[in-house]
Order: sequence, then structure tokens, then C-alpha cells
Amino acid sequence: MNKGEQLEHQDMDDDSALMITTNKSVDLKSTFFKKSHNLVFSQLSLSPVMHDIVALFLTRLHKDHWVPFMNGEQIHSPTYSFSSDVLKDWFGFSDSKQQYATLVLPAERLSKKSIGIKDPKTKKFSFTSLFKRIYYEDGVLYITPNDLLINEYLAISGGHSQVPHRNFRNIKTEHAKRLYTMLCRYKNDAFSVFHPQKLSELHAYFGLLDQQGQLKTKSYGLVSKFIQRIIKPSINLINKNEPFIHFLTDEKSGNLGYEAIKEGRKIVAIRFLFKWENPQLAAKNEAEERAKLGGVISPFEMAKLTFDMVSHFSPNDPGNPTVGELNNMMSLTGQLLSEGFVLDTEFMSNFALAMSEAKNRDALNSLNKGAVIEHHDL
Repeated sequence: MNKGEQLEHQDMDDDSALMITTNKSVDLKSTFFKKSHNLVFSQLSLSPVMHDIVALFLTRLHKDHWVPFMNGEQIHSPTYSFSSDVLKDWFGFSDSKQQYATLVLPAERLSKKSIGIKDPKTKKFSFTSLFKRIYYEDGVLYITPNDLLINEYLAISGGHSQVPHRNFRNIKTEHAKRLYTMLCRYKNDAFSVFHPQKLSELHAYFGLLDQQGQLKTKSYGLVSKFIQRIIKPSINLINKNEPFIHFLTDEKSGNLGYEAIKEGRKIVAIRFLFKWENPQLAAKNEAEERAKLGGVISPFEMAKLTFDMVSHFSPNDPGNPTVGELNNMMSLTGQLLSEGFVLDTEFMSNFALAMSEAKNRDALNSLNKGAVIEHHDL
């Protein structure tokens, strides 16, 4: 926990819950949120606003907030507060009057929501409430998560989706948000083509089942209705809002983004067809294309592209930034911060790795160049 957050809590009694305040959007300190594998593939139905409330909480969440609770120094899980300014930025409210009317029903429903995690193989299931309490007062939204889900919230084990929250918020339907979160779970090239999903599994993942496992809307039992009303519109919305995902076309049917798996003439499963583009390479390619067209990219635009490369840093990728690009970005941190870019601990850790790799690459190139010159002179 950083010094600022310690100061926020120093006047509180030992038995009081920690209050993690969020007064400005820059306090969110990340361009994405993490969602554990179990949460991604849980049986849970949420409206778009409910999805965005959960995403706001997960974006602010950090494991350091939970150290006192997990060490037994606090008996209550932390409470997260979000100011009116943050809510306006996150939900796009034009004024604070919209906040109460927009948030009251989704917050009430979230307070009663539980996630269902089922394992048919072991005949086990678990339903756990998402939050202990959600309340709104004087323009501020307060969320107290259920500490029973701490492993799921912090994505401690089992893998997770790393979801860009701006794109997630721009996707405005429940089912497209669910599918987008699922696809974010498989950004590795090895999972570019999703393994087939049984229809019964998809019904659960899209939140279409009640707690008895029955379809809440019977018409979705018809495969054609399910595909037309949920699968196709979700793919189209994601395609419009996520520049780094490319849906592939099924060669047999011509369907964009999915293949219907059949047993005989009956559709029994769906395989999503997609490929994630490497964001570092995409940023580099964009800069190179602008240069070819004669449009010289400005230092600040290059700084923003470099920021994205560092945020998604993966060692030894061919699109990783150079020493010059990294230095340019750091020289413009003031402008980046003023536009809401956040250089948090995780980002700076990535930056250190990127700079080390870039310097090593330069050193290796120099050695190779020297060897070539020496050989030429012989």
C-alpha cells in the first residue's frame, strides 16, 4: 500500500474497514482490469451498467489494499469509494443529476447478485454473493466486496482476462461484454482459435440460465435464435470497438467470427474464430505507415504509441520500443499525465524491462556491426 493510501486510513480504528478513495480518474492507475478465469466463466447475468460498475471496482482493485485484511490486521474487507467526478468520466454522465437515476437500480440488483461456479465432472457447485454492500451518498458510490471472493477478485490463481476498460465500456450490450471478456482470456497466439463451446456452456456463460439451470428465455433454446440474437450481434459490436482483435471467416459457411459444430445435422457447439494482433507491432506499423505517407508522427503521438507498447510489453517481441522511443516518452510524461495516462508501479516495471531489452539490443547490434566491419577489413 502506498504512502498516500496509508494516510487515508491512519485515523481509522483498527476494527474499521479500510476506505480506498478514488477522487479523480487518474487514481484508477490502469488502462485495464483483471478478471479471474472463474469469474469470466461463471454463471452470472448482468446489465451493461452493472458490468461497468464491476469493471470500475476491478480497475481500482489492487492486492496491496488487502494486505491488512489477509494478514489479520483488519477484520473487515476494504470499501472502495468513487467520487462524482470519477463516475461522470466512467459512465459518461453529462451532469451529477444523472448519476442517482442511472445507478440506483443496477446497484440494488448487484447487491443481491451471486456468482455461480459449477463443475459437472465433480458434481460441485458454489453460489457466492458478489458484494457485501453498495451504497450511494452525496454523489459518491461506495462498494464493499465480498471477501469470500478475494482469490477470484485478485486473480490469484487459475489465470485471468486482462480487459481494456475503455473498449469494454464502449461495448454497450451485456452479451457482447461477456464475449469480449472471454476472448480477452485468450490473447496468447496459442489460443487465437477458441476451442469449441457446447451450447449448454454458452447459455451459462452468457447468463441465460436461472439457478435451476433452465433457460430464462425459452426461445434461446432454438440455435438459430441464439446465434442471431446473441452470437452475431456480440461479434459485430466487439469488431467495431476492439482494434486489436480480428475475427476470422469460417470457410464453409462464410460466417464471421464463429463456426457451428455439428453432429449430423444438429448444431451442438460453437467455436469462436479470432486472432489478437500484437499491439506493439500494430503501434510500430502505424508509425511506419504514417512515415511512408509523408505524415511525420509528432513526438507526443509517438509517446502515446510507446506508452501502449510498454503497457502491453512482452519480452523479445519484434515491435518492442527502442531506447530513443522510450526516452522520448519519458521526456513527455507531463503531457501524458495531463491527459490521464498513468505511470503506475506495474507500468514502470514494464518500462524497466523494455529499456533493458532495448539497450541490450543496441549493444548486440553494435557488436554485430563491429564484427562485420572487422571482417570486411581483413
